[in-house]
Amino acid sequence: MSQRLLNIGRYFLLGILFVSLNGHLALLQTLAWGNMLVSYSQQATLAEAAKKTFDGEHPCSLCKVVDESKKQEQKKPLLKAEIKLDVALPVAVQLAELRGNDFIVQIPSYAGTDSCVSLAVPLQPPRWA
Repeated sequence: MSQRLLNIGRYFLLGILFVSLNGHLALLQTLAWGNMLVSYSQQATLAEAAKKTFDGEHPCSLCKVVDESKKQEQKKPLLKAEIKLDVALPVAVQLAELRGNDFIVQIPSYAGTDSCVSLAVPLQPPRWA
């Protein structure tokens, strides 16, 4: 039973991929060309029918539908993701006091309790600098 569900899922995924890549339009266009080739070859030679089918000057009704669908797909805007990063602290950060070489920074939290962070500031630059 689970293998059957897995196969159904695979076919479903392949179908969605097929439609998302406009495979249905390619299939319809292929069917239209086949019908046109058969229709035109009944009235002329196969070479003339192929030329008339693929020259683009004699589209059938299905070719027109496929062409209109392709134009509609091109008109759709691509998905644009606008990312706007506003860098801001949610609460005010206060420099509380200076103790020796350390700055004590108080960061109020949403729960109402304050957190303290100690930032050590060196007095002299490092020797390798």
